[in-house]
Amino acid sequence: MNQGAQRYLVERLTIARVRPPQVEILSWRQQILAGFGGAIEALRAAGAMDDDEVHDWNSRMHVALGLAPLEPLPPGFNGARAVFIGDGERPAPPPVAPIAQFIGLLPVRDADKSIPYGGRLQILGVERYDTAVAVTWRMAPLPDAELQYADELRAHDRDSEGLPEDERTMMRRHFLHRLSRPPAQTLALTDDLATDYRSTGGGSSGGGNEQTGRAAFVPGIPHEAATLTIHWDDLAFPVSLRDSGDPAS
Repeated sequence: MNQGAQRYLVERLTIARVRPPQVEILSWRQQILAGFGGAIEALRAAGAMDDDEVHDWNSRMHVALGLAPLEPLPPGFNGARAVFIGDGERPAPPPVAPIAQFIGLLPVRDADKSIPYGGRLQILGVERYDTAVAVTWRMAPLPDAELQYADELRAHDRDSEGLPEDERTMMRRHFLHRLSRPPAQTLALTDDLATDYRSTGGGSSGGGNEQTGRAAFVPGIPHEAATLTIHWDDLAFPVSLRDSGDPAS
């Protein structure tokens, strides 16, 4: 395979491994595989890839998308194969959030905790609205991405093997930057009334060794709730609603 084709395929795999949090997984797989399959067939038709290379890179893409690798090609195979990419029925879209009225800002006690790979997470506060709730957070220092994404980086290094080293370094740095953005779905809410809090989006920004963000949810916190708990992976930040001094408590 020539290096131009390899560069293109490595970039497609890099994009596939980092799904935007607002894109549903089945749609993401369909979108990526459709474009990748067309590009692969074009490269095969142009004589830039043989059947074994086509199969190998298709299998790499499936793994990048969280699917099982393709079975080895049977002897004498010549053609394409269909692959099931779904993981169940498509979920219903979340309801449109109403315009929310601000009630107050809830402080979080014991809001600074360590996270894996050397990072620390701080919950800055909880924005309480009548029909919604939002959490602002800060991560500083950031986790060591080289350790956190060691498996993904090894796969990326394998994909780019044979390209010039300066290009590999640049592509690896770009991939690591994409991986290091905290996904919005990492953060979740529960309370003592078992309220079903649904994410309505969020975002983050940062630089250096710091990242800040905000995640929004519906519905609002029920007036009867006594405790709200913010979850980030295995961490839990309980927020007392009875001694917050908030007028809705």
